[in-house]
Amino acid sequence: MRHGTLAGAELQDLRRLRGLSRTTLAALARVHPHTIRYWERKATVDLRGYAPDRILRALGLAGQSRRGTYPGPRFSGFFASITRARDGGLVQTDLPAVTTRTNWRCGARTRKGTPCRAKALPGKTRCRFHGGLSTGPKTREGRDRIAEAQRRRWARWRVEQRRPEKT
Repeated sequence: MRHGTLAGAELQDLRRLRGLSRTTLAALARVHPHTIRYWERKATVDLRGYAPDRILRALGLAGQSRRGTYPGPRFSGFFASITRARDGGLVQTDLPAVTTRTNWRCGARTRKGTPCRAKALPGKTRCRFHGGLSTGPKTREGRDRIAEAQRRRWARWRVEQRRPEKT
């Protein structure tokens, strides 16, 4: 075990040194046996995680746990925790660019009164159910029919505008 890091194979060796099966260790740590297998197969174990903390405590290595410790003050204004930073790759990125939302939700009120959770269409703010897609005519005849109806509406409006108001 290197300083501050632990490989999954090392975690497995620690379990075997104590003569524990995965099932027994899982019962001691109060986690699922598949959780033990998951962390033993990892290349590196994130010592800040919940399950590794429980496993290390069950093995009697509570001092190795890093639960509750996070990177220094450079992240204090932006992230409370950066536990899953992809091997430090997030440190070199422009943080506002990373946190920019790209998957906007529709948000229209549904009949139930809750906001719609469907994704908005690209370049739009609503989903296909709430005004994201056109429902206009698709054929030439349909377009002509709509155009004629529009002309009749405008003609009627013009006639109504010329009438004197009733008092």
